[in-house]
Amino acid sequence: VETMHIGILSIGVFLPDEIRRNDWWPEDVVKSWRERIAKRPKAPAPDDEGERLVWAAKQELLDDPFGGSLERRVISPDMSVVEMEAAAAQRAMSEASISIEDIDLLLVQPTVPDRITTNVACELHHVLGLRKSCFTLTIEGVCNGFQQQFTLAEAMIRAGRARCALLVQSCSLSRILPYDQPYSPLFGDGATAVVIGPVAEGRGLLGAEHQTNGQLNSTLYTTTPGGHWFDEGALQYRFVSAENSAKMVASIPEMARSTIHGALARTSFGPMDVDFYASHQATPWYRSVSQTFAGLERARHAETFASYGSLISANLPLVLFVGLERGLLHDDD
Repeated sequence: VETMHIGILSIGVFLPDEIRRNDWWPEDVVKSWRERIAKRPKAPAPDDEGERLVWAAKQELLDDPFGGSLERRVISPDMSVVEMEAAAAQRAMSEASISIEDIDLLLVQPTVPDRITTNVACELHHVLGLRKSCFTLTIEGVCNGFQQQFTLAEAMIRAGRARCALLVQSCSLSRILPYDQPYSPLFGDGATAVVIGPVAEGRGLLGAEHQTNGQLNSTLYTTTPGGHWFDEGALQYRFVSAENSAKMVASIPEMARSTIHGALARTSFGPMDVDFYASHQATPWYRSVSQTFAGLERARHAETFASYGSLISANLPLVLFVGLERGLLHDDD
């Protein structure tokens, strides 16, 4: 039986026009962040190798109230999330030279959708004019959304249920961030889209690995302060558990290494064979710490956090796009 090879055909990116730099935050707010930083107890270097890498990286940012972020894009009040997603999707389809008739599967990951308790992917389906037979689904993978979309799409293509898939990711956290909180500068807005389908032998997805730590589920999510999302009051994106947040950050190096090595184990390649490393960038050190701990010393990389902040599920497609634009990602990598 001939093996089908499935990979990325194109990437489309949409970034809002408004650039919000650090001087947007009022001086009294930034002053309160500095005072909060000054009151933090100085933690000693941990014994664990991975946790020590995180500790050392965080030491370099101790005096920066913006956590290493410089600027980020912000969606305009009169723009819908679906409009951002459609712009990214149309660019991806144009880049792949495919039409709406070619798309059999649409998977959408909106971090902050225009509406809830509805399949918002259907609105994007309508805006793009896709066929009624195109399987359309909204998923909630948050930061891991793109990888989960890819795995689901690969399975459907391999099973013959689709030939070409459109995966769309968006972030519009500016609409629910509490701007008096020190984590508010860490996020940006934007949308990405990826077209995947059959590719030539030796290309495409070679190996994948997913891991779940359900114990850290109550860390960072949208809610009303001190309540549930359905309670009275404005919704905000908040750190709910400081303890779980600390555990999550400390686990980044080991989780990255185990998933990267797990994916490589399904291939004939090892860490030193990797030419380019696209990392989720929730912090300015996320890429460097995870790359070092996973042993990807010779891999090229692209940094996006300082200029765009974290775009949640759109981070990896954005990194790949920037890598292409900067000539860091080459054929046969």
